[in-house]
Amino acid sequence: MKITQTGVMINSFDMKLLVYRYRYGSDRAANHAHMPPYYATLEYIEHLIGANAIKDQSIEVDESDLDSLGRIAIDEKVNSRPHTD
Repeated sequence: MKITQTGVMINSFDMKLLVYRYRYGSDRAANHAHMPPYYATLEYIEHLIGANAIKDQSIEVDESDLDSLGRIAIDEKVNSRPHTD
């Protein structure tokens, strides 16, 4: 069991989350887009000005593998697998 900041006890198992590649720049001008070396949660990407999630480039990871911002470096994708619909 784990206790959160609000004092709620929860099971300490890791939750699986989908994370996505993302880019800054125009959707039409792919050669001008910048792609950071991370996968990130949609919540993180939505707060970035000018960033767009690449929906067909997602993976499933353990929540504990993400940094405090909700990202995982591309070379750290341990225990992850591509997500298929």
